[in-house]
Amino acid sequence: MTRRTAQVQGVWVAPEWRGRGIATAAMAAVVRDALGRVAPTVSLYVNDFNLPARRVYERCGFREVGTLATVLF
Repeated sequence: MTRRTAQVQGVWVAPEWRGRGIATAAMAAVVRDALGRVAPTVSLYVNDFNLPARRVYERCGFREVGTLATVLF
């Protein structure tokens, strides 16, 4: 967190609860709370191949603003 941005990390829904809209409702609530109490922007990182998560984040108003590459050796 900074005064300008809160970053959401570690988002996860147990497999048996997926597909019920829980992720979207929960994420939207976290974003509303963070925007209201913590910082004027909220950010997160998601893998490009994680399409279900990307759909949740898009429904909550997130948009892609950049990419990050990690090199492991």
